[in-house]
Amino acid sequence: MKKLITAVLSILLLSGNAYSQKIKLIIDAGHGGKDPGAKSKAGDKESDLTLMMAETLQKIAQENNIETVMTRTKKDQTLTHEQRSGYKPEAGYKAYYISLHMDKDKNASTRGNKLYYNTKAVNSGVSVKLADRISSGLERINGNKSKKEDSEAIILKRNTIPSVMVYYGYATNLQDVKMAKDPAYQREISMLIIRTILETRY
Repeated sequence: MKKLITAVLSILLLSGNAYSQKIKLIIDAGHGGKDPGAKSKAGDKESDLTLMMAETLQKIAQENNIETVMTRTKKDQTLTHEQRSGYKPEAGYKAYYISLHMDKDKNASTRGNKLYYNTKAVNSGVSVKLADRISSGLERINGNKSKKEDSEAIILKRNTIPSVMVYYGYATNLQDVKMAKDPAYQREISMLIIRTILETRY
């Protein structure tokens, strides 16, 4: 099933990139440095897992002629909410912002995906469309149920380009962590996000 999904996404990516307008993607690897985020019992840090995913997302984006900006590029890099947000539209580009995260729960068996957006922010309608489409794709890829919620998160409120926080599993769930470390899985999630961006124009 995974091979089939990857093949289908590859075809869609190639066809979607027929658009001539330039696209820029700001990729935010959640947490980092002094703020590790959620942790597994084995010591896996959310900040390390999200950076791995962010690096793969950047690679897939660049393969599809999408310019990228990484808010964080190192494991030991600590950023404030203000440093990782506040992105505005640029002339000649359609820009998007994706913040990558993994959730946590006291119950190690808890799994799921969560998508957050801010309906009061500029371009919120596009953000909601992104969240809807990424949500459905995540359910097909990892088998986890997805929730979508309006959020007052600072990074979402400060951006004036379409912005979504993507929680693609739980750092406290061993199966989700194992998947998050798998390069093939990272590529599938990344291809899903890029396909969604290519299909969600504004």
